[in-house]
Amino acid sequence: MRLVESPHYADVALSVYMKIKALGQRPEGCTAGAAVLASYLGVSRSSVERGIAQLRRPGPDGVIELPVNRRRSLPGGCGTTAQRRVRPMHRDERFIWLPVAACEDLSPRQLRAYAVLCFAQTQRIPLTEGELAGHLYHHSGACAGTTLSATSAGKVVDALEDAGWVSVLRRSGVQGRHQFIAHDVPPAPGGARPLSPVESTSSSSQLDEGSGLEAGEGSLATREDHRIDRPDDERRPDSPAVGEVQVDKGARPVDNSGSNTAHDPAQDGFALRAGQEPPRSQTSPASRGHYDGPQLTLHPRIVEVLEPVQVLYEQANTFMQRRIAREVGRQLDHGCAPDRLRQRLRTRFAGVFLSDVKDPARWLMGVALPRWGCGHLACESGVMWPSGEPCAACADIRAARLREREREHRIERGQCPDHGLGGPGVGCTECAPPRRRRPVLANAAAPPAPAALSVCRECGCRIRLVGPALVDQMCRPCREAGQPAQPVAQPPGPAPRCSGWLGETCDRPAIPTRRVCARHRASELRAEAAG
Repeated sequence: MRLVESPHYADVALSVYMKIKALGQRPEGCTAGAAVLASYLGVSRSSVERGIAQLRRPGPDGVIELPVNRRRSLPGGCGTTAQRRVRPMHRDERFIWLPVAACEDLSPRQLRAYAVLCFAQTQRIPLTEGELAGHLYHHSGACAGTTLSATSAGKVVDALEDAGWVSVLRRSGVQGRHQFIAHDVPPAPGGARPLSPVESTSSSSQLDEGSGLEAGEGSLATREDHRIDRPDDERRPDSPAVGEVQVDKGARPVDNSGSNTAHDPAQDGFALRAGQEPPRSQTSPASRGHYDGPQLTLHPRIVEVLEPVQVLYEQANTFMQRRIAREVGRQLDHGCAPDRLRQRLRTRFAGVFLSDVKDPARWLMGVALPRWGCGHLACESGVMWPSGEPCAACADIRAARLREREREHRIERGQCPDHGLGGPGVGCTECAPPRRRRPVLANAAAPPAPAALSVCRECGCRIRLVGPALVDQMCRPCREAGQPAQPVAQPPGPAPRCSGWLGETCDRPAIPTRRVCARHRASELRAEAAG
């Protein structure tokens, strides 16, 4: 409830918290990325990331709701989604149980209002729309930090009622208040929905025929059961099978044929209520959507080849087992010896840990079965089969790649092995890889010709004959060292204008040391370099 009542957290933080906590019930925790959480909640990825950032930061009371946010990497070094877990709650904290489907069907603001209504209904607190508006806040704009108006809260309640998560009994509560009934089951597709257990214990019914809203509905119990369904509560009753109601063990169906040997759920002392679907574990494979075709049979030669990786092959599903068997048969038909393929699987499986193979079928298809090597059919990862000698073609390829890398390093250091040009920190212009050129427009000027190379007459370093270097053949540091100190610059006056070039007039500001603008100066330099 601290997430619901605190104005420090945005509405989307509650939705993200519910989904992460629901997915975190698995042994591996919540491993869904921000994009997957956004698709579940129906919001943008940036909203999910903003909610995660708020949950990871300490609140006003110093509590961090999402303390576990471990980044993970695959064995190959590529990053993957983070593992997240929310903090465990204390027994003295106030909380409210909410269905996970609510965070997917409702917007973040509607979910916050729904949580307030559920808490008020559980605590038997008469609630008005004005009091509900005190728990809903603006989180952006000029009104950030202030609560919503009662009119805006009424619109949120109307949206919850239209979605089927809340029923509003107009003027039927204490002192003419509206009475809000929050449902704890998702709305049915057709619009009709059963009443929740919370509704059946509501104090709105003034009838003497039980706790239902209509005559004859509901139970006639007169004592209240204070037990809750919190997992760490000692008073919590034992959960029946698959969440269903336990019935008498004598109520079992009679099998007159005597040939039905399938497992009967009634033999365990539990049965399903009429009109409900059986649990997923008790349905047939066909009804669950699993593979229901003929059993997979393998040729003896394929079984012999897959023997080193049998433990991984058995973990794959039927579809992937068929693909793996077909790939093995294809390679055998194309001339690959069974002993060679078997040795390939054994060698590559010995090079990895079994715990590092997260997807056995994908590892078998993408790592274990493909042939590595050059174009020679007898080459097996740089070794000739079956002699075991090194492959000469692979050795030449590796040597050529090594020479190319050394050549690139020498060119970068200014030591060209072919032309002997370059100095410290200057690469060879003839061997350097070409730079990516910008697209040339139709009306653009022709690109300038490459400048000639020379040697500075003072220090001997390599220079390009561009600009002042065409006149004095000196590098910039030597030129600046030989120039006298510049006088103090006077306050600038109006910038001079360009005088044009080759009869072309221009009104752009001229370079301070030249009579033309930067564009015309570049044209002059290109003309001088071209001769």
